[in-house]
Amino acid sequence: MSANPPVTAFHSGQGFSVTPDLCELNVDVRTTPGFDAHDAETLVRKAVAELDAELPAPRPTGITPVASWPPFQLAPHEQPAAAVLNAAAAEGLAVRAKTAGPSNIGNLLAGEGIPATAGFGPAYEGLHGFDERARLAELPQVYAVYHRAVLDLLQAL
Repeated sequence: MSANPPVTAFHSGQGFSVTPDLCELNVDVRTTPGFDAHDAETLVRKAVAELDAELPAPRPTGITPVASWPPFQLAPHEQPAAAVLNAAAAEGLAVRAKTAGPSNIGNLLAGEGIPATAGFGPAYEGLHGFDERARLAELPQVYAVYHRAVLDLLQAL
């Protein structure tokens, strides 16, 4: 887990000559089986306490947790992960299960009891950064893997 959660939004005042009296900063701290919502909130509160000590303001920084998704992890033999791994192998790709994220929409679905997987796709660099990019030439292979995985899952019904 990175000690620097990514900033997802920043807002403070409007206009070129306005000194804002409030600054809102949104961060996204993802959960994993070894790093839950309590750990995430503790991380943010510690960072905020350090900021307030270093740069005192008239009021202490307030923290408002907005949402929390439970951590989850699928074993490589669980569906739909197994279908994707098997389909990739059938397409001649050597892939392995790993943590996607550290979080993804699968956490939300897992909280509703729906098994999910994410993370298989074309090679990429700069994930979620200003310079995020992917190797689009790999999309036909990715499509073939998901196509085969869906067909295999449907045949198992």
